[in-house]
Amino acid sequence: MVQVMTYVVVLVSVSCNAVAQLMLRSAMLNFNRSTAIPPVARALQLALSAELLSGLALFGLSILSWLYVLSRLPVSIAYPMASLGYIVAAALAHFVLREPVTWLQAAGILVICVGVALIAVANRGVS
Repeated sequence: MVQVMTYVVVLVSVSCNAVAQLMLRSAMLNFNRSTAIPPVARALQLALSAELLSGLALFGLSILSWLYVLSRLPVSIAYPMASLGYIVAAALAHFVLREPVTWLQAAGILVICVGVALIAVANRGVS
């Protein structure tokens, strides 16, 4: 049961990191749209934007949850699991930000999924 909880926390950490990336992307898209505003005002607007602050907060949560993961799993198992973030980020970017995902990108994501599954199966019960 402890092992299952650890993998749940891996997913929480990876998801927080991926959502943080989307929040930061959104903040920068808004920043790029406000070119008519003086540079200092733009920087202040960016620094106080909800997207930027939310993204940074999610990064913090991601780091804290990742520390829990590292206290439970060897790095050789935990770190490859972080690549799940590519999958989550690509899916969210596609569905939320309407960014395209090519067939080649989808194939790469599939390879990542297979690799993570192999690592998880090969290291079942290792702690």
